Amino acid sequence: MELSEIWEKIAVQKEKTPQEYFWAVQVWDEGVKTAIWTIEQEKTKVVSLGNSEPWEEGVEELAVVVDKSLTSASENCPVETEKFSKVILGLPDSWSTPEGKIKPEKLTLVSGFCDKLDLKPVGFVSLFDAVNHRLQDVEGTPPSVILINPWKKVVNIALVSAGKIQGVESVVRSDNLGADVYEGLLRFENIDVLPARILLFNGSGMEEVRQILTSFPWQTPLSGGKKLPFFHLPKIEILPYDFDITAVALSGGREVAKSLGFAVTGVEEIDQSLPSKAREVQPAIEEEESTVSSEQTVDLGFVKGRDVAAEQENFPAEEIEPEMPLSEAVEVQTQETQEQTKETRETVIPEEEKEKKFSFSLPNLPSLTAVIDKFSFSEMPFRGIFLIIGGLLGIGAVFFFLWWNLPKANVVLTVRPETLEKDFELTIDPNQEVVDLSSSILPGKLMETKVSGEDSQNTTGEKTVGEKSKGEVTIYNRTDNSKTFPSGTVLIGPGSLKFTIDRETTVASKTPDLESGVDKWGESKVEVTAVDIGAQYNLAAASQFSVKDQPLTAFLAKNDSAFSGGTSRQIQAVSEKDQKDLTDKLTASLLEKGKIDLIGQIPQDRSLIEESLSNQVESAVFDHKVGEEAQTLALKLNLKIAGLTYKHEDFNALVSQFLSPSIPDGYSFKNEETNARFELKKKNADNSFLFRVYIKTNLLPKLNTDEILHNLRGKNPKTAKEYLSSLGGYVDSQINLSPSLPGFLGILPWQEKHISLEVRSQ
Repeated sequence: MELSEIWEKIAVQKEKTPQEYFWAVQVWDEGVKTAIWTIEQEKTKVVSLGNSEPWEEGVEELAVVVDKSLTSASENCPVETEKFSKVILGLPDSWSTPEGKIKPEKLTLVSGFCDKLDLKPVGFVSLFDAVNHRLQDVEGTPPSVILINPWKKVVNIALVSAGKIQGVESVVRSDNLGADVYEGLLRFENIDVLPARILLFNGSGMEEVRQILTSFPWQTPLSGGKKLPFFHLPKIEILPYDFDITAVALSGGREVAKSLGFAVTGVEEIDQSLPSKAREVQPAIEEEESTVSSEQTVDLGFVKGRDVAAEQENFPAEEIEPEMPLSEAVEVQTQETQEQTKETRETVIPEEEKEKKFSFSLPNLPSLTAVIDKFSFSEMPFRGIFLIIGGLLGIGAVFFFLWWNLPKANVVLTVRPETLEKDFELTIDPNQEVVDLSSSILPGKLMETKVSGEDSQNTTGEKTVGEKSKGEVTIYNRTDNSKTFPSGTVLIGPGSLKFTIDRETTVASKTPDLESGVDKWGESKVEVTAVDIGAQYNLAAASQFSVKDQPLTAFLAKNDSAFSGGTSRQIQAVSEKDQKDLTDKLTASLLEKGKIDLIGQIPQDRSLIEESLSNQVESAVFDHKVGEEAQTLALKLNLKIAGLTYKHEDFNALVSQFLSPSIPDGYSFKNEETNARFELKKKNADNSFLFRVYIKTNLLPKLNTDEILHNLRGKNPKTAKEYLSSLGGYVDSQINLSPSLPGFLGILPWQEKHISLEVRSQ
């Protein structure tokens, strides 16, 4: 092979059709996720992920949140995204009919936001289908799992057996999530054994959901008597937060790429360990080729050989037949466009290169011996020498080209910060719509949630209980008139112990005795009961009693027999303190639970002020009243919890304005280096809140990053570190080269765009 042919191949390789990028948009009833994907080296690859954005209803709001998520995806994309238009859609199973067509009312939503954002759909994929295929790509074997997609209002469940979806069920959410899932699984009929693996994805508060389902008694029949066919207790796992949108882009994108005429053999993915909310594009990790052949591939909603983008520029909802699937209704690539695409590719790629890609690796270059053997040195001695030199120069040029363009460096510079602490008063007003920097008024949003729970604890109160003493007395009347005493009349005995007569009794007057000359007192026997419990009321016989409010000279009483039955003892009982302590304990626990619920509902661009959390008791039921004998006290409590939130952008603008005058020359501050603590001062009559805000921020030395990158070019790591150490506030530095080359080749790239610089505080 002539060296000129090698350079021709390199030139042809550079003139190939530019790499094409696609959007991926996942829409469900409560939110939106997006991604940017492409086809690189015959593999689909995600290059950027957008933020997850909440959505409630309406085409207008849907278009806004999709645009917002696409914008965040664009920020992390390594190329300009203004010309991107083709999009693959990931939709819930509930949005499509059994025939695989989008329901008319959902088609209106999809076509509406695509039309507003100038997006050209090339197909759609069922969310459960995409996740199932992605699992098979990642794990290498057809999965047998239960996929659960818990929304706030419904729970979506898919049963997957040996890589095939056996059915999908949706259950309306109740207060008992475990029972909801149980009910959904019971709907799958003719299933001998359910998979003992449950995967959760695309929901809020997933860890709490996992805890609820882990503690649920799966092998215990419910009240209806039906039992789930679990052979083992299921293992509950949570898929990565961006697994679903990655599945839509990679697994679904693979089918789209094939339908558009691209050669696709597998997928690549971004680093799954990075959080999707702050993800940066990392070098892709290449997977093995998919184990599913083209004949085995499940239909994901695409039409091979058709590019929907080339057939129709717009697709207003009223012009689309609602019975058609989106893959047929939105765009169909015309035969003319296909022929033009084919012609373009054929003019760029020579025939001999259609089956293989040119490689710059050394084994594919011609050996010097083969080049030399083609010529006779006896006939042309100088030509052989020139060819040797030319070959060496060509190989050197290839190596130089690779060495100049491939290496990259990541430099992490740690500097010593200056700490700045300030505090100021801030008003957060839910009725305010825009931030008022001059008056330090921040718009706020009050969010509420309801939580319930129950708890118990041992009682600490004490109470004396027992029986009252009883007996019989004789009441004597020493007056000239008879006397009637009503029931309950009080008799006072020794030690001022009081008794009451059990029934009304009449005592006759005294009568004279002519024989003895002494008057005979009137008398009457009656039963009495002590007014209180205790053994002290068990009086001995012949005890004397007076009648309350009557003199002894008129009336008195005596008992012929001793009183008995009086007892007393101490018992453990419920006290007011017990009820208060249990209420405080359970309230604190529910407040923490409510805080987690609120945080799960808050959009990513807002933060909750924990110091503003308040609660209102909707119901509190104790199982024992104060004073009742009990060793434990239980409480069921329902609370409504409210908290105040604010936008990061508004708060950062206010903090920046407040701190700017205090920042010394040569320093700057970053929002991510700033911490804020709120102290609630009062709630105003207009429902606004006054806070004292304490700010602590790390001020970083101002550095000219362009100058630093320029000075780092071409330096070896040791020299580069020496240069970095001369910068103000220097503490430490780390330099990572990729690839790591030996000797003098192991230097930082000469191109500044291949060096990334990250400045951190100590």
